[in-house]
Amino acid sequence: MTLSQYMDYLKHYTTWYKVMGMFLAAAMTIGFCLFIILMASRKMALRYSAETCQAFLKDEIRSLSERFYELVFSNTSVLLFVSLYFMIDYFGIGYRFKEVWAKYNGIILLVFLMASILMISFMDNLIVPLRNVQPGDRAAMRLMGMLYMLIIFAYIKFVYQDSNYDNIIMYFLTMVIGRFVYLDASLESFQDAMKDTMRNLPLLLLGLLCTILISLFGWGTGYLIRVNGVVFNLFIAHLYLLLVIFIVHRVFAMRYRKQESR
Repeated sequence: MTLSQYMDYLKHYTTWYKVMGMFLAAAMTIGFCLFIILMASRKMALRYSAETCQAFLKDEIRSLSERFYELVFSNTSVLLFVSLYFMIDYFGIGYRFKEVWAKYNGIILLVFLMASILMISFMDNLIVPLRNVQPGDRAAMRLMGMLYMLIIFAYIKFVYQDSNYDNIIMYFLTMVIGRFVYLDASLESFQDAMKDTMRNLPLLLLGLLCTILISLFGWGTGYLIRVNGVVFNLFIAHLYLLLVIFIVHRVFAMRYRKQESR
């Protein structure tokens, strides 16, 4: 790819009215998802007495919203590194070092996946600190992130009829199976993992809905370029979701600190 083509892509993705359109679409998407979380929390709060209802509602909204954010972080991070892996081929970098790439591309993919885990920790501890997500919930949401990617890859393979992701699908299948079954696993730990998965399954569906809404807008307006591939397009769309989450989280964190200081 030539320098002029790079500049054309940069101009396309940074045109201000296109950027504002995607940002507003992302804001509406996140707002809709948080509204669903609010309604679900209110429904669950009805099971409690009037004395504990408000406390439960506040804690549940924080827990669900932050677990949802963790899922978006996980999805974005994996999408980034899987995109990088395939863009190496797409932009011809792998061809320049084809012998090294042919021999070590599997190891490079594993390194990218490990880097994605570090990136998730960076985002949920420093960029948008998630204070109400328990360690067990963090692990569960990262598992949800892997299941999310398997669903995306299944869509690409069976709907787009694209087999370029088959090797990565096997990596993710191995990681998901390894999460449930490992050498010293007990029946109790397996049951706990299954319970965590089922408890967080609605958030996985919410994350998929979030992806569908922002992607439909991006493809419908032409902002997302189909020739660049599904995974790269989804990564671009998720960057806007991250920006909105960062703003929303900061605004509510400031409001919460003001309430606590009174």
